[in-house]
Amino acid sequence: MKKIFNIVSSKISKLINKNLKTYHFKKDGFISRRKIKKFKNLNIFFIKKGKIFTNSNEDAAYLKDNYVLVDPSYQYRNSKNSNIKKNFIFKNGINRFKKKFNGKIISIISGGAAKTNYGHWLFDSISRLLIILKNKSTNNFDYLYVPSFKYKYQKEIFKYLNISTKKVISSEKNKYIEGDEIICTNHPFEHRFDKISKSIIRVIRNTFLKFGSKSNIKCYKKIYIERDYSKFNLKGDLSKYKDNRILINNDEIKNYLKKKGFKSYKFNSLTFADQIKIFSNAKIIISMFGAELSNLVFCNKGTKVIEIKNKKELNEFKNISKLCRLKHTQISIKPLYKSIPFQNGILKCNLAKLKNLLRSNQKR
Repeated sequence: MKKIFNIVSSKISKLINKNLKTYHFKKDGFISRRKIKKFKNLNIFFIKKGKIFTNSNEDAAYLKDNYVLVDPSYQYRNSKNSNIKKNFIFKNGINRFKKKFNGKIISIISGGAAKTNYGHWLFDSISRLLIILKNKSTNNFDYLYVPSFKYKYQKEIFKYLNISTKKVISSEKNKYIEGDEIICTNHPFEHRFDKISKSIIRVIRNTFLKFGSKSNIKCYKKIYIERDYSKFNLKGDLSKYKDNRILINNDEIKNYLKKKGFKSYKFNSLTFADQIKIFSNAKIIISMFGAELSNLVFCNKGTKVIEIKNKKELNEFKNISKLCRLKHTQISIKPLYKSIPFQNGILKCNLAKLKNLLRSNQKR
């Protein structure tokens, strides 16, 4: 049955594709826009009788009649929003049944890793939701269209924002939807943390910092964020793990830091409130590059950060530290094997180098 549907829908889509046109926002057009002055390059769009089709990955097409709306639509290729003509819909068409929702739908779906990654969820999706909700005309919405809805931190964030889970539509389960009105934005920094603005940082911090008080976890001034390697056999052939992000001498690093008074945390076992509280109370943080460092947004000015990273990785979290006025240093390492994606890899941190950085941080 599924095979027959795919064949039929593919043929229908090819016919529809011939009539698809692209549309850039115009003041006298059929969608309205609201510029947000405090947030550079960010616009809110209001699409009456709008539709959204997404492959729930790197592409989403916002539709009005037979027009693909260029401004809110995206098609990420190599971490850049590419030409609209490269959107999935033009080559493959719409291969899903449409589901109609009666009412206003706020869409915060995002290309990149927002459906699985805590940091991209927080910055790519939730920051845009907060900005939309600051607009009085968008407060009374009926549904919220999100990249995914299956993780503890997602549910916890919506609880703090007083958003009922009954309003949530997951793009993983509903790839083609229609609403009486679609409310959405373009992406202000194309899911690249090195392009995040101070305004984005401020709206997240001001909204969520207070919820650290909901946690009962004990906090420490010196913390080490370690990753969970329990599913890997690090005593065997490491090459099969080359595309993962692994610090192979994690135990050596952790044991040394423990002697220096550091507390180790594995963040996959912590609540959102725990993470806020831990980072907002820390004076020095050591961590591998990863989503956990998105919590730097909750740190106090002057907090010291040592980031262990693949040398090819960009300065994404260093940018967040700069905007938050933290003291951020890095240990950049060449991985043992070439990895895909490039920011991953099997790394071994030079303990002597870490010791030197700690000594220099104590003097600062």
